[in-house]
Amino acid sequence: MQLDIRKTGKNIQSPYFNDMKNIFLILTIFLYSSLSFASDEKSGRYFEDQPDITDDYQIHFIYLLAKKTKDKERDINGWIEKEVKKIDDLFFKMTGDKQRLKFDYREDGKLDISFARMDRKAKKGGWNVNYPDYYLQKVGFNNPKKMYFSFTDASSGDGGQMGPHHGYLFIKRASGQITKISIHELLHGLGFAMPCTKGVRNGAHLGSGILGPDLQPRFGKAVYNHKDPTCPDLKDSVYLTPTSDEPFDPLQIACALGQKKRGNPPGNFKIPAKYTHKKLLKGRKNEWCTYNLTEYAKEDWFKKWKK
Repeated sequence: MQLDIRKTGKNIQSPYFNDMKNIFLILTIFLYSSLSFASDEKSGRYFEDQPDITDDYQIHFIYLLAKKTKDKERDINGWIEKEVKKIDDLFFKMTGDKQRLKFDYREDGKLDISFARMDRKAKKGGWNVNYPDYYLQKVGFNNPKKMYFSFTDASSGDGGQMGPHHGYLFIKRASGQITKISIHELLHGLGFAMPCTKGVRNGAHLGSGILGPDLQPRFGKAVYNHKDPTCPDLKDSVYLTPTSDEPFDPLQIACALGQKKRGNPPGNFKIPAKYTHKKLLKGRKNEWCTYNLTEYAKEDWFKKWKK
């Protein structure tokens, strides 16, 4: 028997109608996702690390967006290049015009900047536990001889954050102090302040200077050229040029400490034998090694990141 909806006055939907409605919804979601991805495809944009011109240690830059963050094209309109130059110039000045940072360049001589968009929304109020570390490594940014520094328009309660291997500059939050906060975070990526750094406090910070709350553009004698051979010195980092005769890799130190304190990064990491300071060897409670995070991370670490 056919039901005449007009006579009943009720809005009754047939199973066929419901099936068609569900199919339409699925197609709409698929089409929206495809268009969203396609909209990120723009001239001059790279979604992967481009071929290197050197196998040396280097810092690679990423323009990172969350699932629904507006694309301001900072990777292709020159914005990131300008900010990186400011960072490098100030860093050089802070070393007494002695050393610069090593950056990743393409074969055409231009700064190698990648684009990435997460498959989850941004987490407000700070990014730990750090799903972006996990996601970026999953899509290929996991070279142990590179530090990855992402400029992002995604929201966060911080100006920046970083550990050896991956770090982030939250553009909106850091506005007005982007250069200094970037150097502050890059120093964390380089391992500073170390547990053995004189005056270290609040994890990896100092009371003043670029690693202090005042962000004054100076390292302090405890960080750069400190004359204590038992504790790592910034001037000896593999990520600085000219490179020291006895350089150290901060990833090795962080992951060696991380295996003692937090997580279980796979690999055989060792602190160079020349560094014998007791505070360094003891480690740090919340040392965070993100190398190969995709191999040991647990899904419930990231449950606060909404899809």
